[in-house]
Amino acid sequence: MQFEIIMSTTFMNQTEPADAAANRGPRVTESEMAQSLVGCAVKIGGDIYCQQDLFVDGEVTGTLAVPNHKLTIGPQAHVKADIKAHNIVIVGNVEGKIEASERVELRGKCQLTGDIRSPRIMIENGAVIKGSIEVTRQPQRAQPAA
Repeated sequence: MQFEIIMSTTFMNQTEPADAAANRGPRVTESEMAQSLVGCAVKIGGDIYCQQDLFVDGEVTGTLAVPNHKLTIGPQAHVKADIKAHNIVIVGNVEGKIEASERVELRGKCQLTGDIRSPRIMIENGAVIKGSIEVTRQPQRAQPAA
């Protein structure tokens, strides 16, 4: 079973009067709004693939793939899954292999059972970890020929 989480956003007409735009407040870009959410009352089992930032605060089992985006495991989350993402922030409970192409952040109240593989890792005081940590090198960019 595989789920793909898609979120669509709708923006107001760009030809609105200047005074209406001024009263609306600061403009929010699509990238700031584009985040999917798995709430604390949600249970999902299977393979999840998401092409935007994802916040998980519910129960997930299976695999989580969020390439080129940020995955946040919230404080109420219980995740039993192998995880691959660009950036990963863990606040809740995770059991499984963690692989980030950019960075992993383990916050002070997180509990992680599993191996971590990432070029950068940040661990706050209080984080509980049972597993191995492998700090990898970031892929080197090709140097232009002289």
